[in-house]
Amino acid sequence: MSQGLHISFLGVDGIGKTSLATRLARLLGEHGLPVRLISWRGTLDEEEDPQPWPGVALQQLWLETFRLLYGGASCEGEPLDLPRDYVQWRDGGYEDRMGRSDVRGTRPAGPMAAALAELAGNVVLFPEVVRPAVQRGEIVIQETFPYKHVLKQLLIAERLQTDPAQVELIGHAMSFMTTMFGSALFQPDIGVLVDGPVSLAYAWRIAESGHVGALEDFSAAGEHGEASFHRLQEETADAFRRVAKDWDWLVHTVDGTGLEENMRQGVELITAHPALRATMAGRRAGRG
Repeated sequence: MSQGLHISFLGVDGIGKTSLATRLARLLGEHGLPVRLISWRGTLDEEEDPQPWPGVALQQLWLETFRLLYGGASCEGEPLDLPRDYVQWRDGGYEDRMGRSDVRGTRPAGPMAAALAELAGNVVLFPEVVRPAVQRGEIVIQETFPYKHVLKQLLIAERLQTDPAQVELIGHAMSFMTTMFGSALFQPDIGVLVDGPVSLAYAWRIAESGHVGALEDFSAAGEHGEASFHRLQEETADAFRRVAKDWDWLVHTVDGTGLEENMRQGVELITAHPALRATMAGRRAGRG
């Protein structure tokens, strides 16, 4: 069986990455290609009784990224004590609940440690889940390249930190994480930056769910509201543009012309990539 492909998306929250990834997956499936949508969270929920490796390890690391992100915080005047069991966390809808909660007093060490735990989880996910699927000949589509989550955690840590020496250390961590995610371990065969106005992303997110989610604004740093969303997303958008250029990723820029037109243009851009064209042509030849 021929090698598959890994396609990954990067962009601010609400900008349409999931919609584009889903649309692309459906199109490729219609062309007879074996497609698998992969995310860390999705991997956790694929098995009711996960294996000790890597399933349980990934569950625990996922949970700890959130427990660390809100380390030392309080909610409604009480110390925040998040679930210590992944199933309790998932079934209790805690990710959604944290996006709605008025969290205060997070300690700066927590978000920085969360970024390291996030990296650790992906050090497991990529060689143990993503690469084997590609080697089996599958087209692996990842709607969010994990550099995004690590960067946001570090930006929150930076926002909370008052010690200049620690701020400098966070800057070094950002450079290290950028280098790591730019390495052969993590880089996809086709990377796509979905770019566009943060104001549009915010409008789409609110229309979709009525509120922003956990880690979509600076709420972990005690800053809430639309302005908080804009600050975090603008900072990440600038970083995403820089790394997309350095990593030679495709750039799909969305605008207010509507979902269908934006999705059409995005799919057209990605399916024109030489690696995907060759894969689609190979599949057609194999059928012939």
